[in-house]
Amino acid sequence: MKYDINKLSSKLHKVENELKKIKREEIINKYGTFFDSKQEVLQLYMLFMFFGVHCDVIRELPTDYDVD
Repeated sequence: MKYDINKLSSKLHKVENELKKIKREEIINKYGTFFDSKQEVLQLYMLFMFFGVHCDVIRELPTDYDVD
């Protein structure tokens, strides 16, 4: 039986690439991406900026809540 080293190397390379791809996708699914975290930070920043500029809105919110 004859083995072709180039074919075997090619198959091993493809398997390694697939494993890296799967691992990368698992990490992205678990932690999200860099841009996801940047979007959340930007949303929080804009929210704080809104309430910082419009602090009168916060003062107008009711402080006593009726329990049903």
